[in-house]
Amino acid sequence: MTIAETTRISVENYYRDYGARKGSLRNDLLRNPEVLFQVLAADVSIVSALRSIQADPARAKVLDIGCGDGASLFPLLRLGFEPSNLHGVDIRGEQIALAQARYPGLHFQCIDASSLKFPDATFDIVQESMIFLQMTDQELGKQVAQQMIRVTKPSGYLLLSDWRYGKPGTSEFKPMNQVRIASLFNVGSQTSIRKVLPGALVPPVGRFLSKNLPSMYFAASSLLPFLVGQKVTVLQKNR
Repeated sequence: MTIAETTRISVENYYRDYGARKGSLRNDLLRNPEVLFQVLAADVSIVSALRSIQADPARAKVLDIGCGDGASLFPLLRLGFEPSNLHGVDIRGEQIALAQARYPGLHFQCIDASSLKFPDATFDIVQESMIFLQMTDQELGKQVAQQMIRVTKPSGYLLLSDWRYGKPGTSEFKPMNQVRIASLFNVGSQTSIRKVLPGALVPPVGRFLSKNLPSMYFAASSLLPFLVGQKVTVLQKNR
């Protein structure tokens, strides 16, 4: 069994177990008040990242790695990005089927991100949302990162939206901190860091504030930056 196949099975098992433990409303934006400000904060970080690179919605060709059901591409649609320029890949076939049903104007493929089929320098922006935290195998992480760099145009951008902290007491997560980013994406030789933007708070705090003290959510993010668990790191591919 390949590393990619092992990863696919591991990810599927994780989400199956997560759903069984947390319930169907865990991430329900409409019915669970714990979710709203977590989502808003993550969206703010992505919009700020796109603004910082002066992305052109009419022209930018975008690839989303680990796109799941396509929800991570929705903010780009809302910002006016051309649907035909938006692409997503995921290793889970059932998620790709959902994405294709929900966003028929976009392009989705069920493929392994460590072996992308796109030509070199295809995309202006390549993004990922929360995939490296669960990718604990360093070699697989390196392969995926190198593929992301390969399909990005020279001077194009990589947007890494991930959690910088792991989960205490478990080895199933590997933090996507600045040290790991520098190692995976060869910062200094192949890429350069352009910006790091704060996103959602660590879940226990963020979910509590979102439900009980929403007016304090962004104040906590600003005053207590160590509580920010998710960040967007903007990398630019060197020429």
